[in-house]
Amino acid sequence: MSQRYAAPDSAMGGSPTVADRPAASGPPTWARRLAAILLILSALAAFGYAGVSVYIATALADQAEPPLAITRTPADLGLAYHDVMFASRGDALTLRGWFIPGVLSGGRLTVQRTIIVVHGARQNRTDPAAGLLDLSGDLVRQGFAVLAFDMRGHGQSQAAPFSLGYFEQRDVLGAVDFLRSGSLPFPELGRPHQIAGWGVSMGANALLLAAAREPALAAVVADSAYPDITPILEREIPKGGAPAPFAPGGLLAARLLYGINFYDIRPVDAVAHIAPRPLFFIQGGADTFNPPTNLAVLTAAARAAPDASVESWLVPGADHAQAFHVAGSDYVNRVVAFYNQALGPDSAA
Repeated sequence: MSQRYAAPDSAMGGSPTVADRPAASGPPTWARRLAAILLILSALAAFGYAGVSVYIATALADQAEPPLAITRTPADLGLAYHDVMFASRGDALTLRGWFIPGVLSGGRLTVQRTIIVVHGARQNRTDPAAGLLDLSGDLVRQGFAVLAFDMRGHGQSQAAPFSLGYFEQRDVLGAVDFLRSGSLPFPELGRPHQIAGWGVSMGANALLLAAAREPALAAVVADSAYPDITPILEREIPKGGAPAPFAPGGLLAARLLYGINFYDIRPVDAVAHIAPRPLFFIQGGADTFNPPTNLAVLTAAARAAPDASVESWLVPGADHAQAFHVAGSDYVNRVVAFYNQALGPDSAA
């Protein structure tokens, strides 16, 4: 009996064996592992960048320290005043301050020409760093009423994110609304005929931005204002420990978390819109924080308006927001002369 030979499946047209199948195509194992590692590292880097950016935004916007306490009042200068309270324009935050009538010859009080004074960052309505209460007293004795108030998150006003002028301009506009239509504490003196502003550093920025939107501000003195806050932040953020490449991420995070667009804090784009109302820029010649060259930048931008009325003064030897301390009576005389020219005389005088 003959044996039968069983041919392989391949010879009989069946399915190929495992050994006969072609090898799987695709990148080698080491390449797949490298890609996975790179993806993980990229995700970790993105997560780390986002984390540091959030930290920067929080450090910028949060008032970590308690507001600076108010330790002096106009009474310490022998001046009459009343506490006032009003709301910021748009978001109705509660702001607190003082209304101080001007003093004319013979001790008569007046509110015809009222100056809104706006303090600097991390200060309050007295702003001892800039000497604001003493300057307010000097203005009052020259016949100008003064509305001094704490911006949001400062002094005794309502807590809020710190935005270097982006939201604080609403506080200045709220002060204008209060003077125009609020319940004033000296009703027998009537309502102001003219409203002007004085601001220092961050307060100067908030005032300039507000004045560009509010024609009721008839004249503005801006001491140590910044043309653009972004270069200052990009310079200062690394000093807090975050590498410079994280600064843009921190500014973006501030917009997403708090609604603050630091890139929009550009008084250099706003000052021409204040014309024909008079502007007076003051800057310390020895300013180590806000370069003195910024005075020329702001002045040139303001004078670009065809009907501009702009003065400027570089105070020799004065550091940031220190011009009043350095120049003293000369500072007061120049500011008073500017307001007298811009607002005209007090008719009661």
